[in-house]
Amino acid sequence: MIIQFLLSSILLGVFAYALSQRRRSVPISVAIMAISLGGIVLVLFPEVTTRVAHAVGVGRGADLVFYCFILITLAAIFNIHLRLRATTETITELARAWALATASCPDDTKAGRSHRAVLPN
Repeated sequence: MIIQFLLSSILLGVFAYALSQRRRSVPISVAIMAISLGGIVLVLFPEVTTRVAHAVGVGRGADLVFYCFILITLAAIFNIHLRLRATTETITELARAWALATASCPDDTKAGRSHRAVLPN
């Protein structure tokens, strides 16, 4: 009973946070809200997981929840990896553009005529 209250409270907090972040990413927010509500149902009615597990060919409800957790975690890691890769590529492009825009000719710096280009908008 205590664990059900604790887990339900945490999942409600996750739901509320996802609801407050709807403007940033609607699909992710909706997915997190759905997972949170599903988690609350499974916490309050644990026998549902056993019935669903048997229906899909898994022995125990706890195993089914664990398998789903693994799949969701892998999807989240893959999503983070793709975002990190895109951010790294953007930073590389910006660094190249800045390096080219601020490059000076070696002859100009010897004569004291250093010039700096302005980055394009």
